[in-house]
Amino acid sequence: MDALGIDPIRLIWQIINFLILLFLLQRLLFKPVLRLMDQRAERIRSSVDEAERMRQLAEETRLANERALDEARTQAAQIIENANRMAEQFRQSQMEAARKEAELFTARARDEIRLERDQAIADVRHQAVDLAILAAGKVIEQQLNAEQHRQLVTQFLSQTATAGDGQR
Repeated sequence: MDALGIDPIRLIWQIINFLILLFLLQRLLFKPVLRLMDQRAERIRSSVDEAERMRQLAEETRLANERALDEARTQAAQIIENANRMAEQFRQSQMEAARKEAELFTARARDEIRLERDQAIADVRHQAVDLAILAAGKVIEQQLNAEQHRQLVTQFLSQTATAGDGQR
């Protein structure tokens, strides 16, 4: 080994120094560094787990919000449908009330027209009786009392009205 330039004692001392250095590095440097790296890996793992848990929580919250939003939309649609139904019922009831009021107004108007017509016919008959009495008085040239003339004319008009009704 001398021919190669290697001193065996020096080689043994270098191996012993290397082993001592290796022992010291392992005790003083490698174990603490490995422990720090293990701790850091554990923190990273827990952070990743926490991030996954937070992601799941966010997803659950998002799904719950979507369900709540869907439920709110459904309730809003039901409220709108109920409001439309109530509005239609109100419109129908108002139309029915207006129709009844119009029918009542029409019936009252017919009754008033009938009463006025009957009154006008009675007035015309009354005037006709008076005119007939005057005319008969002039024709006969004698004056019957008013009650006798009225009875004659009323009897004549009722006979005329009965004959007229029979011809219709």
